[in-house]
Amino acid sequence: MVPRRKPLREPLGLPTEDAAIWDEARTCLGVGASAAAVMLCRKLLSHIAVSNGLPAKDKNDRAPTFMAAVDHLEAEGIFTKRMRPWVDRIKDVGNEANHELQPVAAADALDVATFTEQLLVLAYELDALQAAPERAVESQ
Repeated sequence: MVPRRKPLREPLGLPTEDAAIWDEARTCLGVGASAAAVMLCRKLLSHIAVSNGLPAKDKNDRAPTFMAAVDHLEAEGIFTKRMRPWVDRIKDVGNEANHELQPVAAADALDVATFTEQLLVLAYELDALQAAPERAVESQ
């Protein structure tokens, strides 16, 4: 059946830009574009950091590095130290997708996207549910 059902779900409370990138990542997963899905998840992680207080540009007018985004998210408590191996996995799989001409395994892409979904829940959905508790009942 075409188009295939998108894997995973859209967490509540996503800003419009984040929702668009997450939808695109899910679409990529659904059609087997694993490398594209991983790169979008990596991009989304950086955007979540900016949405949570990391300056969008440094003194040289450059976007923050991936590691600066990761460090910021951990410092802000968006993810815990215990989750760091998952973030490192996004970095490692994302580096391969971005710098190597090797295919990304569908299972690796799904792992990266699954953690990204949880990051979106931690960064946005929990606050949205806190602001509107009736939405928690609707989403179940």
